[in-house]
Amino acid sequence: MPSKPHAAKSQRVTTARMELLREESIVSMRELEESIVRMRNQLKWLETALRRSRRLLESGRLAGEMATTADLAGGRRATSVLMHDIQAARHRAQRAQFQLAAAEGSSMADIARVWGVSRQLVSRMVKEPMPRRKKA
Repeated sequence: MPSKPHAAKSQRVTTARMELLREESIVSMRELEESIVRMRNQLKWLETALRRSRRLLESGRLAGEMATTADLAGGRRATSVLMHDIQAARHRAQRAQFQLAAAEGSSMADIARVWGVSRQLVSRMVKEPMPRRKKA
């Protein structure tokens, strides 16, 4: 449970800025959820492809034939791309959460303690600029 905000360390944040930070936090969390769903679907596809490949090998088929039939190389590439997407989305979501918590008055140490990261990481991420987003 975060401690009470420190009056000496809190900054004045306008209502508009607070709304912007909250919206960025929500949007970034939604993007992370979507990335995770895409990865889960990719992993299900990969599991099915590997199961089929194993069965081909068990039936005596050649390894080269099995790899091209299942497109394991393409599956591996797609999985790597999606993993990168998840890491980037997680970073954006975490940054947004840190920035919002700081604007709400939490200290860097409180945020770090709650999230289980270093105070230095929180401080660095709070200073990062928010991504520019296209308006809908």
